Amino acid sequence: MSAADPVQFDSPDYAIFLGLALVGYWLLRDRRPARRVFIVLASCAFYMAWRPYYIGLILFSTLLDYVAGRQIEAAKSPKLKRFWLFVSLTGNLGLLGTFKYFNFFAEALHDGLALAHVNIPTAQLDVLLPVGISFYTFQTLSYTIDIYRGQLKARKSLLDFAFFVTYFPQLVAGPIVRASEFLPQLKRRPRLNPELVSRGLFLIGTGLVKKVAIADYLSLNLVDRVFDNPSLFTGPEVIVALYGFTMQMYCDFSGYTDMARGSAMLMGLELPENFDRPYATTNPAEFWRRWHMTLSSWLRDYLYFPLGGSRRGEGRAYLNLWLTMFLIGLWHGASWTFVVYGTLQATAMVVHRFFYKRAGRTAETVDARWLRGLKIFACLQFVVFSRILFRSKGLDNAWEVTARIFSGTRSMAQISWGLWLMLGTTFFVHYLPKRYFEHLERTFIRIPPWTQGLALAGVVYLLSLVASSDAVPYIYFQF
Repeated sequence: MSAADPVQFDSPDYAIFLGLALVGYWLLRDRRPARRVFIVLASCAFYMAWRPYYIGLILFSTLLDYVAGRQIEAAKSPKLKRFWLFVSLTGNLGLLGTFKYFNFFAEALHDGLALAHVNIPTAQLDVLLPVGISFYTFQTLSYTIDIYRGQLKARKSLLDFAFFVTYFPQLVAGPIVRASEFLPQLKRRPRLNPELVSRGLFLIGTGLVKKVAIADYLSLNLVDRVFDNPSLFTGPEVIVALYGFTMQMYCDFSGYTDMARGSAMLMGLELPENFDRPYATTNPAEFWRRWHMTLSSWLRDYLYFPLGGSRRGEGRAYLNLWLTMFLIGLWHGASWTFVVYGTLQATAMVVHRFFYKRAGRTAETVDARWLRGLKIFACLQFVVFSRILFRSKGLDNAWEVTARIFSGTRSMAQISWGLWLMLGTTFFVHYLPKRYFEHLERTFIRIPPWTQGLALAGVVYLLSLVASSDAVPYIYFQF
């Protein structure tokens, strides 16, 4: 791995880093200030392994929202509270908009004016997108917004707040952790909880399997090849690749989340879940409640509800829902593919809500087993084929991939038995009842610690035998 890449959780670099971080953390468990300083510095070093100078953006957001939070709490008038909230929103969203969306909107403006025969130079920022900026921006904003709402007390300790913002397991790819969930944990003296440590090791092991054995395999042996050169594949092969990308994306991101949560548990800290078998859902609303759960709930609580939610009539509810889902799509990337992807997701949610309400359904309505199975199948197809936009490099690439599906070609000669086995096994496991996974986790927790260590070492050894020499970056690093 080069210094130009973020440190990946499935790399030896991270294993060494995590080991050193754990040793330092537990040696300093009785020295609270030193422990916090150590983790903040370690987290900064973790981020700086990618681009050292971008740590300045994280430190700026940290200081900005720490000051804004203190000022909001101390403000004597609603006007002054709103002013400091505005400062926080402007500073954070200004950075996010500049680095992530400036070039896209500048190009869109240039192209729009060109249609009106007005030609102006295209303004461009020649900068890399800071890794994790979408995650830590939303994280720090939740802090100031909750203080403004009176739901959270401002933190007096800048070190505690910096710990929350920079904490390395969730820094570059989530989950999006809220201050109200994380900061109270820092008040407690760290205590070595054997059960939590066992859960952490279990999650790290499952995350490694998802990332290395499944996501990377599907990426290198199928998905990348099809999207790089769609014309070399038949329609059915392209469809198989879409299913492959659907599973790759889930295993890649949920695997990262598992390892992030597991790493935190080794320090006695807990991060929120981010996935709950999302492909076993019956409709778009349920899918987004169980896919990237921390993003969906963040936008629900900090955008949909403040806009009025469903309290201002059905028409306004549809508008609020559409806007929220569109922004979920646009959050993932500044390109026309994500504009269309967000529009598609938003429209699906509005249509679902319309027919859901029209049918008089409630949360207590239970479908027959066959009907639920049919809905799960239909929802999966929508998810799979909308992934064309998510994975494609641009609208031209998306159109080329779509055209190959309807090309009339029928061969599946390029889909190896290994790919069939991988897809069949992973989808079968995904649809198993959740209790099977919970039972497996409980069994792992009950076995002796030395056996747990041997099991994890065995997993790492087997993965080293099948791992590709080509590093496959986490998909969500780009967001």
